[in-house]
Amino acid sequence: MIRAVLIDNEPLALHYFQNKLQTFQQIQVIQTFTSVEAFLNELPSIEFEVIFLEVKLKELSGLVVADIIKMERPHVSVVFITSYHEFALQAYEIGGLDYLLKPISHARLEKTMTRIEHEFSIQQMLQQATQTVLKVQCFDQFAVYSNKSLVAFKTEKTKELFAYFILHPNIPIHRDYLIEILWPDLDYVRAKSNLHTALSYLRKTLNTIGYENCIVFSNKYYVFEKPSIVCDLYDFQKLHEDFSRLEFPSISLIHQCLSIYKNGLLVFDDYEWATAYKDRLTKSYIELLEKGFQTTVLSDTEKAIECLHALLEYDPYNEQKLEHYLYTLIQAGLPEQAHKIYQTYKQKLKEDLALAPSSTLLEISKKLFVQTK
Repeated sequence: MIRAVLIDNEPLALHYFQNKLQTFQQIQVIQTFTSVEAFLNELPSIEFEVIFLEVKLKELSGLVVADIIKMERPHVSVVFITSYHEFALQAYEIGGLDYLLKPISHARLEKTMTRIEHEFSIQQMLQQATQTVLKVQCFDQFAVYSNKSLVAFKTEKTKELFAYFILHPNIPIHRDYLIEILWPDLDYVRAKSNLHTALSYLRKTLNTIGYENCIVFSNKYYVFEKPSIVCDLYDFQKLHEDFSRLEFPSISLIHQCLSIYKNGLLVFDDYEWATAYKDRLTKSYIELLEKGFQTTVLSDTEKAIECLHALLEYDPYNEQKLEHYLYTLIQAGLPEQAHKIYQTYKQKLKEDLALAPSSTLLEISKKLFVQTK
């Protein structure tokens, strides 16, 4: 959809032209103005791709308004609509896309629309060609991709420093704290030098791929001002926020979160400072698995058992939770699955710890499985 703005001092003329544009589905008129002053006040807060502009305006000439727009937003297409043919040359000289003389026929407006669409497609292609897309992977192994190519960091510490910034965006971080967590075994002077070197390498890497000035230093604090990037961790956090707000989250939302999490945060990166962060995410993951088990146990046995197996991997010897899972399966009419889970637990307990289930669990299991026979 191409967003359009209309300016004409005459309300009737404005209304008439807006109606003519409604026959073109590719155009959406987002705002109309009868005052240049009102338009210029609104300009910083509105986004549009084309403006239809009367040349003869009361406050400023439409040519001057077009010049202002072209200076601030060169990608915007300007189409003049007027009864005065003598300004056409000036209009094209300042970058006008078309010059329409009133009254405007439908056939002539169709030609203008073709030009607008062509210009719009060109601008989109240019934007895509020049826009760097940075994709950051935090789950499993930390990796950074620029336009699908793996970003190579100068040193491992440079990469680790960026990982820390990614996990702590928009938060002031004291220089000495970074030194302490990244070079705990070095003396302060040498560690400080290493930090400056790593920061220099990181800034150069980010500048090369089009992300300049996103690391700010002020009064001994560094802030990673999170730019527009694609990051699986940020996606997970956003989805988990949605999940936490809902009393009955959809199974699709739960599985979206689970699919992002994979095996966990920074599984193949030995960053000691990330331990607490990993633990918090693991708790979120377990919460998702438990909700996924409860949500699917009556509707999708396969997915419910899948969630249950994952839960038991994280807490394999918790008899209280196992008891709850067994009860849930039996109440859902799945006694065979419950018995199989119980037998697997007994075998694992014996093989791993040379133990048998507690007397309490043995008694509970007898009652459960006798009742279901």
